[in-house]
Amino acid sequence: MGGAAEPAPWSRTNLLIAAAAARLGVEATPLASQHSDFFMRLRWPGAPEGPRAVIISKTRSPYLTEVAQTLTNNKFISRELLAARGLPVIRGELFDEASEVVADGRAGAILAERGRVVVKPNWGNRGIGIVTDVVEFAQLAAAIEFARDHDRDEEAVVEPFVSGINLRVAVIGGRAVAAAEISRPQLRGDGQRTATQLLEALNLDARRGTWSRPSLVPLDHIEAELVAERLAVAGYHLDDVLPENLCVELCFEELDVIDRSDELRPSWAAIAVEAATALGVDVAGVDLRGPAHVLLRSAPATSGDQATHASAGVLEVNALPALHLHALPTVGSPRPVFDAFVAYCLQMPGAPPVCARVLV
Repeated sequence: MGGAAEPAPWSRTNLLIAAAAARLGVEATPLASQHSDFFMRLRWPGAPEGPRAVIISKTRSPYLTEVAQTLTNNKFISRELLAARGLPVIRGELFDEASEVVADGRAGAILAERGRVVVKPNWGNRGIGIVTDVVEFAQLAAAIEFARDHDRDEEAVVEPFVSGINLRVAVIGGRAVAAAEISRPQLRGDGQRTATQLLEALNLDARRGTWSRPSLVPLDHIEAELVAERLAVAGYHLDDVLPENLCVELCFEELDVIDRSDELRPSWAAIAVEAATALGVDVAGVDLRGPAHVLLRSAPATSGDQATHASAGVLEVNALPALHLHALPTVGSPRPVFDAFVAYCLQMPGAPPVCARVLV
């Protein structure tokens, strides 16, 4: 008979949690005899009062409430709550019926006023179902339907396109512990290659890994199925040669992750902390969008720009943050976010106190 089967592998996130736990003298073990990547037990045998243990779910702490997680998953409501607290938020319009797109005129009015908009599922996550840089009404209608198809309640949010960078701020226990600028991969048509060939070129990046080949690389393999869905909104298929003027942004994956922890303006770090705290998310990834010179101290302003908050804002607060982005940046220094996460979950010395109450 053959030997015992190899244990199922942890995902990248759980591998990083387990490594951080080992550095802190904490045991990280599965919860049951059958492997599940969704849960892990952290046990600190050296706690002053005796062994202390908690159960976590990936980067969700043991203190996160269902109310907080559900609230942050709803972009429209969570943004309204943050705006009511005086935080700079990129607001959007909610569409929950297909007939609204044409019937009430709001969609066309938004596009006419803004010129460029972004369409997202209201309840979406991981960037799936998002269409950026929408400039025509037919494109807007298709994007709204695409977003609604990927939304659990068939709702879409249409928001203004804000020029600048995407900045993710990691907040743990009311502290901003890291920040990273995230750029997204794009399929750029050249009039010669098919979408499949362009995608294959992106996936040749050695920094990309897969679930079947787990490793501590910063980026994920770009799935053809998701690309095909996004292309369909623009009227193309994977086997089509994409024209030179076409650029399709793939918001569900990363191209580069640049550490900006030392460059984040303190005022925006405070805004990220307040947003996470208000929504009761103790371990959060707060997405900011705006010009680099507004969000970062190191970025020069262009001619005529002023470093005000008016041109930037909070996009959303993620209750299941991709902390690996900060531990494995493609550019810059890795940040010890998983050590901070483990220490917070077990309330080890120096960790911030638990803060997971929704502020109402």
